[in-house]
Amino acid sequence: RQLTISHGGQAGIDNVSRNLMLVQKLLVRERLKVKALSDELENPINVHRWRRLEGSDPAAYEMIQKIQILQKRLFLKSEEVVTKNSTIQEQEKMQLEMEKTLARQPGPETAEQLNSAQNDVRKKSKQMKAMASELNMH
Repeated sequence: RQLTISHGGQAGIDNVSRNLMLVQKLLVRERLKVKALSDELENPINVHRWRRLEGSDPAAYEMIQKIQILQKRLFLKSEEVVTKNSTIQEQEKMQLEMEKTLARQPGPETAEQLNSAQNDVRKKSKQMKAMASELNMH
């Protein structure tokens, strides 16, 4: 009986020792994470390092703020340029279409030719009436 109890106790001890090893591994991992995070807090290595400059170096912080403001303004102006370029292109297309339409319109020479042709028609019709009245007399 003592043998079975000792074997059962041995299995329990094995389980406890495995659990102890797992817990120790987890503890080492967590300690490493804590160490890495504390090192990162002491020496920040991230994109927004300039936030730390706010209290330590005001001139550099102000320059960074100015750079950011100028970058935003540059972005807005470039958008304005794109929209203005598109409106200019549309207006140029409209101008070309109007020039084509105007080229198809009759010019002042055509109006003069039309006036002279109407005058000729009037003269001819007067002549025809005069000839018709002469024929009726004979």
